[in-house]
Formats: sequence, structure tokens, C-alpha cells
Amino acid sequence: MEIYRLLSETQTMLAGYYWVMEYTPDKGLHIHSIGYLDGQRHKNSYQISRQLGDIWRRITEGEGYFHLCRAKDKYPVRIDHVIHYSDKSAVDDLRYALSYLAKQDQKEHGIILGRSRLPEKSNRGRPRHN
Repeated sequence: MEIYRLLSETQTMLAGYYWVMEYTPDKGLHIHSIGYLDGQRHKNSYQISRQLGDIWRRITEGEGYFHLCRAKDKYPVRIDHVIHYSDKSAVDDLRYALSYLAKQDQKEHGIILGRSRLPEKSNRGRPRHN
């Protein structure tokens, strides 16, 4: 499946990801995804997102569709910026965006999804208090 090729080729860009496959009569099978970037390495999500789209088009030989959901009035939340773990509002916005991927609509044949795994918790660094 092409999504696995995309993730394989972009594993150094992404700190994590979540994707889900859906079906609609007008778009056929399609994938929604969210990629997590390491805020220490990437301050601007736009450039990485464009690179992901270019790689997707190459992998799908121009047949794959890519849409970058930039902050617009039609989207109820923004997640195209660095989200600090202690920023409850931003974390809630991310949860809202992920809930869109988990919606039941367009999944009448079951849920097909993938996600990255969280690394084991490290005891290094200053403890977080939240």
C-alpha cells in the first residue's frame, strides 16, 4: 500500500503519524493523515507538508491527491504550529482533529488505520509537572 511507502520515505521527517482509510462514491478510497513534527527540529510545518505532498504524488505516479489543510475559516481548529504539551487549548485542538479521522462516516467496511508508536518514557531531563 502506498501509505507505507510514504511513511518509509519520510520517517526522518516525522516524529509520529496517524492515518485512516475511507471510501466515498465520489472520491473512492482515500486516506486522511496527520503527521507530527519534532518542534525542536521543525518550526514551520508548511515546507515539510509540501515535501510530503511531492513524495506522495511521485509514489502514486501522479494519481494520488494531496490536500494541505491550512488554517482557514472553514476549519474549526488550527494544528499547523508547534503544540506545547502544557498548552491545553492547543492539545484539545489536536484531539479534535484526530477525532475527525476516527469518525464513523465513510467507514462502513470497517476501520483501516495506522499510527506510530510512542517511544518508551525516558527518565532523562527535567520532570514535567502538568
